[in-house]
Amino acid sequence: MGQTGVSLPFDEWAVFNNPALIQVERTVASFYGLRYVGISEITDMAASGSFQTSAGTFGIGLHRYGFNLFSENQFRLVYKNRLDHLHFGTSVGYYHILQGEEYGSAGALGIDLGLAAKITPSLWIGLRATNINQPAYGDSDEDLPREVAAGFSFNPSEISQVTAEIVKDVDFPASFRTGIEFELYSNFSARAGITTKPSTYSFGFGYSGKAWSANFALQQHNPLGLSPALDISMEI
Repeated sequence: MGQTGVSLPFDEWAVFNNPALIQVERTVASFYGLRYVGISEITDMAASGSFQTSAGTFGIGLHRYGFNLFSENQFRLVYKNRLDHLHFGTSVGYYHILQGEEYGSAGALGIDLGLAAKITPSLWIGLRATNINQPAYGDSDEDLPREVAAGFSFNPSEISQVTAEIVKDVDFPASFRTGIEFELYSNFSARAGITTKPSTYSFGFGYSGKAWSANFALQQHNPLGLSPALDISMEI
């Protein structure tokens, strides 16, 4: 759905998209893989999970990008709570970059903040700020990406959903992202989305069972090419 996610309520990947919206009704574990333009050396993989306690909801996330000669890895711990229709959350992530041969490695600690509000039963808004502590790898001047994202999700009907958001990285132009989802048959949905800066479009489909779901997508990046992605979620 155009890489949108900052305003999707209780999405399995909110651990990365907006800590204020992680799953609160079920204990879920999710796994994801994306192979950029079919090149194994730039494979993107992630896993996430969430669980409820009397003090609030906690989530964990693992992410790896790259291969044995160069990889970026992260582990994050997320906490969220709510006051009526206002949801808030924060995540602390440890980022580690590893280079092959004798080039070494470095790490950094980043902090994200998230807010979300349920405006009506069919309309949510969300806001995320990434790496607000301005972390850098080791003793270098290589800062981690910092961005702000804001958007909404709207359900025109029980079988459809529209999302849109603006994402601004401090070092790059603002990117507009939007997506749409339709339930074609019972528990079977089709999705599509676009982004600007960079220019991409994507489409896919997914099936949701009682205790599991699976989703497949293809993203076309101009001019790099086509990237396939798959994710699976299971209720624990």
